[in-house]
Amino acid sequence: MKLVRVLTTAFILLLFASAVSAQAGKLKRARAAMEELNYVGAIEILNQILQKKDNAEAKKLIAESYRKVSDTENAEYWYSQVVLLPDVEPVQKLYYGQMLQRNGKCEEAHTWYTSYLDDVPNDIRGQFLSKACDYESELMTKNVGVYNVEHLGINSNLDDFGPIVYDDKLIFSSERDRGSAVKRLHCWTGNPFLELYEAPRRIASGEEACKSFDYGRVDKFNAQFNSKFHDAAVAFSKDGEEMYFTRNNLLKGKTGRSNDGVVKLKVFSSKKKGNTWGPLESLPFNSNEYSVAHPALTNEGQRLYFSSDMPGGFGGMDLYYSERTGDRWGAPINLGPNINTEGQELFPHVKSDNSLYFASDGHVGLGGLDIYMAPADGMSFGAVTNLGYPINTYSDDFGLIFETDGRNGYFASDREGGLGRDDIYGFCKSAIPLEVLVYDATSEDPLPGATVVDDCTGQSFTTNSDGIALIDMKLDMCCNYTASLDTYQDDTQEKCSTNITDEDKLRLEIPLRQVQQCDIEGIVFDDGTGLPLDGALVTISNDCNEEQQTMVTDETGRYYFLLAEGCCYTVKTSKQDYFAATAIDQCTKDLIECYTLRANLNLQPTTGVSIAETDPVTGQQIDPVTGETIDPLTGQPIDSDPSKTTTGQTQIGSQPTGIYRDADSGLYYDASTGQLANVNEVGGISYKDGVMYKDGQPYNIDDDPTYSSSGFTRVYEDVQPGEQISYLLHVYYDFDKCNIRPEARPDLEKLCQLLNDNPTYIIEIGAHTDSRGSKSYNQILSERRSNSVVKWLIKNCGIDPMRLYARGYGESEHVNGCTDRIPCSELEHQLNRRTEFKVIGCLGCLSEEEAKLSRPKPNPRVDSCIGCPF
Repeated sequence: MKLVRVLTTAFILLLFASAVSAQAGKLKRARAAMEELNYVGAIEILNQILQKKDNAEAKKLIAESYRKVSDTENAEYWYSQVVLLPDVEPVQKLYYGQMLQRNGKCEEAHTWYTSYLDDVPNDIRGQFLSKACDYESELMTKNVGVYNVEHLGINSNLDDFGPIVYDDKLIFSSERDRGSAVKRLHCWTGNPFLELYEAPRRIASGEEACKSFDYGRVDKFNAQFNSKFHDAAVAFSKDGEEMYFTRNNLLKGKTGRSNDGVVKLKVFSSKKKGNTWGPLESLPFNSNEYSVAHPALTNEGQRLYFSSDMPGGFGGMDLYYSERTGDRWGAPINLGPNINTEGQELFPHVKSDNSLYFASDGHVGLGGLDIYMAPADGMSFGAVTNLGYPINTYSDDFGLIFETDGRNGYFASDREGGLGRDDIYGFCKSAIPLEVLVYDATSEDPLPGATVVDDCTGQSFTTNSDGIALIDMKLDMCCNYTASLDTYQDDTQEKCSTNITDEDKLRLEIPLRQVQQCDIEGIVFDDGTGLPLDGALVTISNDCNEEQQTMVTDETGRYYFLLAEGCCYTVKTSKQDYFAATAIDQCTKDLIECYTLRANLNLQPTTGVSIAETDPVTGQQIDPVTGETIDPLTGQPIDSDPSKTTTGQTQIGSQPTGIYRDADSGLYYDASTGQLANVNEVGGISYKDGVMYKDGQPYNIDDDPTYSSSGFTRVYEDVQPGEQISYLLHVYYDFDKCNIRPEARPDLEKLCQLLNDNPTYIIEIGAHTDSRGSKSYNQILSERRSNSVVKWLIKNCGIDPMRLYARGYGESEHVNGCTDRIPCSELEHQLNRRTEFKVIGCLGCLSEEEAKLSRPKPNPRVDSCIGCPF
């Protein structure tokens, strides 16, 4: 018994080893069949393996084989198992998604497209396909009613495709096997090899636009162009004297094979000689190592488009073109990533308007191969557009051609309802081309890259380099077309296609005006130093609404705001210890073309400021008030330890320190050296030989018409840091009078505006007399004069009395030598009869009792009398 068990076990193991050996042998045969492109034979072998045993490699091979023969249902079934394998490859997820989409399962397909993109995020084809389901509804409805599609009666129960019209005949490729003594089958599909056929046709019925044809007997086209292998995909020159077609690598009875033994595809040409065709010629870019197929000539015959998987492409088969010079075709040029993807781009066709039609499985589509159009854009092409249903379906749709009328044409599809596998369909386009020109309304230049939306279909189009978008407009309709482009205002125009004939040309012109995006810029200056002022608050408001914009200046003193159309703006800037400045009437109203408004503002200080001095021993910058060492980069006090001192360009705050502006010459000087300032550019501001440069150009405040300032003159230049600065009011008085003369009104109105712009400042109005009369009388007179100014401001400007302090100085502060008993002219005495103002506090920061009255200052300064009657 023991011996029997041992023998039985050995026999079972022998049977198992024999079965494993048989499985391995079948897998090897299946792989060999696939390498020979015998996918039908491979499927038969792989089914035998899988009927007996679950085999991961067999599943992958059979899924691939079913995909190759376009059996999408079986391919979907097997790929659904392949994607669950632990060693699934990313591309198998992509193929599973494609099979699902072709079988109408778009949502499931999207899941696997997304999974593929997670693995290969930079794959353009995957990015397109992942969006396909989002556009499914649009693609199924966008061209309904534009194309009328008809299944032709010349189709067989096998593949029929590649239609082209020649000499009142329809030339096409077919697997039908008529009259052959020897039945030769292609191992890829198990069907006969493709050959060229012709069917005469005549118009059976139809209007001028859409025609219906009757077709005669189908016969082989020409024995010279039908070989023992594939012959398909024909193109003819416009005059019918040249022919280009696709054939397996067979010429003069000799078969060429690649290094791996495959007979690739090549494009051959022939020229007509009388009623016969001349010898075949292989195009110069053909090769034994890759395929060249699907030729298409342009209308003038000087450019040939074709499909090829030659090295250097983007994916499988890419579209290329070659230019003809004389009788020679040039090197192939790839159409680039706008057209080509990692997938297959096949069957190019160039319409009479030079727009390109082609089939692809790599762009956004309904599934399988879809047909796309790219409008001509100079020497290249514009955005690719899917033609949608009914030209495209979930199945393979390809090989579209237009007849010369631009309305009728043909294409091939393996959609449901056909007679065989790939069938030929005729179509008529019941729409007329509409040429939409989008141009600049001002310059009248065309605008490339503009978007045009058709409100009848919801479709959007992009203008080419000539500013033109070509749109298929349905007949007997009126539609609105809206053009848009960045920096331009949208515009909508209506166009109708009623009572249109084939000879009519539809054209619509849409002018776009640039968006009036005005702006304003300027610099805030410190009147005390003549330098740009940082830390100033700039506020802009307008008369269109209550909105305000604000910003704080940096070391350049610059501000910038965008402006709306049709408004007038007020720009106000302020900073603590400075009088605010305002620029009004900065308007964008009635501007034909926007430009940058400019307004520079000058802030006059209310108190003296510190200017750093240079220590003659250490060379460091010293604050003259505190004695602290100043950081030359920040302008802030630093540790007195020399090891902590920062070196570099001398600055106060963020401006160059020790730089000041001479009021008389307008030049800038270095306070430490007394030399003309030379400072490298900071934020667009620099100094060279004492001249300020703004954005590389010399800049003078005094010559700037956009410069805004309160315009008051300092009375004293030698104000100590922290002490109030007195400014001169051009308010002069007649002898022994306190009434305000009419010529004083402009300066008082300026002061009124200044007080309104600075609503918290408390100011002192100080009045002065000449030396004639007694001191006590002059003291009383000066008080009456200062009070008269205060009363005028309260009455005419509505200034809060709490903000105004009147003070009389009598004859204590003369601006010249006209003291008691000194003979002087009336003009010299008039200069002493003056009024000044200065800030002595602010509401909310000082109480009334704490308001400090300044001491009289020696050596006052005044301007000449403005508007005086003498």
